[in-house]
Amino acid sequence: MQLRPKRSKSKEAPCPNSNGEISLSDLSEGAKGIIAHTSGGLEVVRRLSDMGLTPGCEVKLIRKCSFHGPIEVEVRGVSLALGYDLSQKICVHPLKANSDDS
Repeated sequence: MQLRPKRSKSKEAPCPNSNGEISLSDLSEGAKGIIAHTSGGLEVVRRLSDMGLTPGCEVKLIRKCSFHGPIEVEVRGVSLALGYDLSQKICVHPLKANSDDS
C-alpha cells in the first residue's frame, strides 16, 4: 500500500485588505456592499453571474446562519441563499450606513 502525502490547502485571502475589500461573509447582518470581484474558477463566476451577483451590483446581507452555515443576501430585489464557502469568494466594498435607510 502506497501512502500519499497530505496536500496542504493554501488559505489565501481572496480579498486583499489594501483596497478596503472584504468577503461577503465578513459583512454584518443588515450591511450593504458593492461587489468588486470574485475569486474562483470559471464555473464559480458563471454560477454567480447566473444568480445576478456581478461586479458593480449592490448586495445586502440579510442573515447569517451559525457554524459557517449558509447566508441570505438580497440582490436586485431577490433573496438568495449562498453557502459560506461560496460567499467567501465574493469580494465587496462595504457601504457606509445612512441614517435615512430603513
